[in-house]
This record gives sequence, structure tokens and C-alpha cells, in this order.
Amino acid sequence: MEYSTDLGRRVLLATAGVALFLVVGFVLSQFLPTLVFTVFMYYASRPIYRRLGWLPLPESFMGRAVPYQKQIHAAATIFFFLLPFVLLVGYTIVLIVPELQSFFGEGGLGAAYLSQFQELQGGGSLPGPLADLGFSDALAMGPDEVIDLLRNATVQSWLGRVSDTLIGSLSMLTALLLRVFIMFAGTYYLLTDGPRLVGWFLDTFDGSGVLRNYAAAVDEELSSILFGNILNALVTGVIGIFVFSLYNLVAPGSVQIPFAPLVGALTGIGSLVPVVGMKIVYLPVAALLAVSAVITGQTAALAWVVLFLVVTLVVVDTIPDFLIRPYVSGDLTHIGLLMFAYILGPIAFGFYGIFLGPILLVLAAQFFRIIVPYIITGSVETTQTSLSDYDSAES
Repeated sequence: MEYSTDLGRRVLLATAGVALFLVVGFVLSQFLPTLVFTVFMYYASRPIYRRLGWLPLPESFMGRAVPYQKQIHAAATIFFFLLPFVLLVGYTIVLIVPELQSFFGEGGLGAAYLSQFQELQGGGSLPGPLADLGFSDALAMGPDEVIDLLRNATVQSWLGRVSDTLIGSLSMLTALLLRVFIMFAGTYYLLTDGPRLVGWFLDTFDGSGVLRNYAAAVDEELSSILFGNILNALVTGVIGIFVFSLYNLVAPGSVQIPFAPLVGALTGIGSLVPVVGMKIVYLPVAALLAVSAVITGQTAALAWVVLFLVVTLVVVDTIPDFLIRPYVSGDLTHIGLLMFAYILGPIAFGFYGIFLGPILLVLAAQFFRIIVPYIITGSVETTQTSLSDYDSAES
């Protein structure tokens, strides 16, 4: 009887724990894009954070314990690297939006949103009683006149729409600032306490060691993909936008890049394509500029096309790849699957899917590589074979 009572108590506690985790999971799912971006920001900033930890201390601090060293390094990483990077990406998005507006024409999403916003404000004009009221007349109004004006049905309807617009805008801004705070605070604590949390979890729940192998493999691949590939794409896109915009400032009209900021952003996306990379973007653009120069009879402008190719190859294509690729060390995820994760992720989840897609791919791939063999054989040392094991000279 004592055993049954103890077992029932344990089942009850386990049920309560499952319910608690379901509630926590539901709450976190409401912030899924924010959490995904936090994971990306953590992996993007972790190499910088670790390099700060390797810096030698001044001689006056040698042999002495420095308090809050990890916290100082994490704060310095966020303020001097991550925050400027996020602001630069935000400014880049501001540059891209007008180009997208021009590319898609007056019927684009921006025009549709603007028309809805103006409609919400009543066509963007004041109602009749207010429109006919001059500034000096408004100052000379008495309390009774103000009350009569506010009781006007047209004015009340307009004030209701304006207040709803302001409240909605303030709510949207507050939610945005809250999510930005969560991203930076989450990144800070992942940098300072993430390893301790993972270590505690593995020491507490991983008796076989298989979870430790799984966590190490996932961490290595996510570091490679999120810091290496995606950060390389973002940096490349930002550089491409500024380089192409500067090129248009000095190049003749016949060989100017159409929608330069948009093309610059596409070079960053093109860097994710295997083998050819961003050449899939800027080589067709160079061919288009050359054809434009020949058709307009300005063959001398072909020198600007050559300059465009050289600058793009060196500044946009080579330098970011040279600076970031040395940090890319993981090679366990098949590059074809990774390409499909980049494509299908945004389609399935939205704009943040470009990060969530590769994360889910890494979690699933390493699960089948490490966890599934352990489930089948019970041996920690057994791992799934890879496609490279089946390479054949005959194929």
C-alpha cells in the first residue's frame, strides 16, 4: 500500500510538471520570433565575447580576481558589437523599403498600408468644424464653445479614429521595444550563464552522456550556420547596399544599377546559395549594365561595368567571406538540406524562418545522427553514418 501511495504521488507530480511545462511552452510560443532572434544574436556575438575573455589583463590586475568579468565582457559585446550591428541592419531595412515600394509600384504593400492608415485618420484631413477653425479663433474660444465643438458628432467620430490610431501605434511601439529588450537581455544571460545552465542540465539528467554529445554537436553546427553563414549573408548584404549606392553616385546614367539597395540586399541572400553564391546576382546585373551601355552607344561606359565587377568581387564577394569563413568549422549538415531550410523556413514560418528553419534542421539531423543510434543499440559510442561514408569512385 505504501508503494502504491508513493507511486500515485509521483504520477501526480509528474502530471503537474507536464502541465506546467505546457503552460510555459505556450507562453514562450507567443514570443517565438523574439526567441529565435535571441538565439541568432547569441551565436553571432559569442565569438566576440570569447575573444574578449582571451584578452590579457593589465599588469595591475595580474594575479588578482576581477569581479564581474563575464558580465563586463557580455555588456561590452552587446554595446560595442551587437547593438551597432542591429542598428546598421535596421538602417539597411529602411533603405530597402523604398526600393521595394518602387519595385512593386503603387499597388505594393507599402502603398496599401499607407492608404489604410490615411483612411483610419479620416482621409488625412480635419473634419469640417475643425478645418474651418483658425488658430486665433481656437485661442479665443470660451469653455462653452469648446464643449459645443467637442459634442459635434463629426468631431467626436474623428477624435475617436485619431485616438484609436495613436493607441494602436503606441501599443505596437511598446511591443516592439519589449521584444528588443527581451532579445538583448536574453543574449546577455545566454553569454554569461548559458554554459552553466547547460552544464547543470546535463549533469542532472544525462546519465549516459548521449545528451552531452548531442548538445555539443548541435552547438557546433548552430555556431557554424548562424554565425558563419547567416551573419556572412547579413554583412554581405549591408556592404552590397552601400557599395552599390555609392557606385550609382558616380557612374553614368546608362550603367547605373537599377534598385541598387535592393540588388545589394539580394547579394547577401545569394551568398547562401551553394557553389555559385552571390555571383548569381551580380553577374547578371553586370551583363545587364553592359547591354545597356552598348544599346545606348556609350561603349566607353563599359569601363564602369568592369569597375563594378572588380569592386563587387573584391569588396562585396571576397572580403566578407575572407573575414567570416575562418570561423565556420561545422560540416555535419548536408549543404543541400541547408539550402532547402533557408528556402522553406521563411515560407513556413515567415520572416524569422530563415533562422528557425536551419535551427530545426540541425536539431533533427543531429537527433538522427546521435540519439536514434543510441535508442536502437543502447551504445553511446554508436553514431549514424554520413553520406560521405558512401562516396564511390564509380558514381
